[in-house]
Amino acid sequence: MPEIQERLAVPDFGSVDELTAGLEAKVRFDPNSNLYPRDGSPILGAIEARAAHLAGVEANEVVVYNTGMAAVTEAIDVALKASGTPTPTVALAMETYSQTRRYVNFLTGMGPKFVYFDSGDKERVAETIDRHQPDVIITETVSNYTGVPVLDTDFILDYARQQEKPPILVLDNTLPLSTAQPLGEKIEADDKILVVESGTKSYSLNGEIMGIGYTKNEELLQYLRQLRRTRGSLPGTASQELISDLLPEDRATFDERNRRLFKNTGDIAIRLAQGVDGNEEYLISHPVLPNHPNQEFYKRTYPEGGTPIFYIISRSLHQNEVTKRLWAHPGVQEQARLGQSFGFDLTRIVPDEFVPAVRIAGGADTDGEALGEALAEALNS
Repeated sequence: MPEIQERLAVPDFGSVDELTAGLEAKVRFDPNSNLYPRDGSPILGAIEARAAHLAGVEANEVVVYNTGMAAVTEAIDVALKASGTPTPTVALAMETYSQTRRYVNFLTGMGPKFVYFDSGDKERVAETIDRHQPDVIITETVSNYTGVPVLDTDFILDYARQQEKPPILVLDNTLPLSTAQPLGEKIEADDKILVVESGTKSYSLNGEIMGIGYTKNEELLQYLRQLRRTRGSLPGTASQELISDLLPEDRATFDERNRRLFKNTGDIAIRLAQGVDGNEEYLISHPVLPNHPNQEFYKRTYPEGGTPIFYIISRSLHQNEVTKRLWAHPGVQEQARLGQSFGFDLTRIVPDEFVPAVRIAGGADTDGEALGEALAEALNS
């Protein structure tokens, strides 16, 4: 019979008093309690404190998840629950990350009624709130989809607060993060606002998957904690140890690397757009470019950049064909890799699953102008 491993995921206790004290800590969601892994552990509490520092909020306002999409979907579920109605009206930004839209499609027919709006147009945002009085609004601060619309975050926060019944906001801040969009400084305890981020990119540096959710609203925070405990959507014990090793040491390091990602990505997009100017086959979609409807607002609001990704959209070619053309250039292969996600040292290139678009995610160590020129040469050839 094999020996039982000494290292167990579930602790035991030396006395009944210690056990009952642990169970009482469980009820309080004490981050320092060492319990069944789904209930909490000191290392999880330490991770949440460090993640909170990077996100610009207090340690007791953060909930860490095993994936970014777990953070998104549970925030949506909590918002629906907190709306207080079985048939809430939900306003969803039209250009929303594809996996978020897939989850919303899953919810269709299960009670919520969905309406859609352009997150890059504050007049449409106001019109949607005025006309539909949504119970929940779901949007990204800067959208991870082909048009890369830029939300006027300050406007939606203020406009939502003015409503007789303020909607619950679910804001995905994955692209700009607290580095460029410090939502933790803008939301208040009375706000029914849930902020989510993928932690895989700039927090764990693509070494482990993780997600982050935070709110200053006590009711919503309790819902988040309870739902995560029930579903078990927190990082596993081995994953927590790995994440602890990977997290940036301080906010300055975190912000400095993020700013390099933003700058290099913008440099790539600018040089690429210049290089294909006049080639009607391609549209380069980045809010720093003159053809983007949010350019002036983006440059004013995000002077050091606010997105580590942009898109190349083809009028007639399949996205896989566009990717092959890009990858055939030796200058592209020198500074880029083919693959998903973003936030790497080298640039990442991936074709979209459904539409004729290719996503370019600039690297922290990329020479943006040189790579942009190589990408333009590849497309023009």
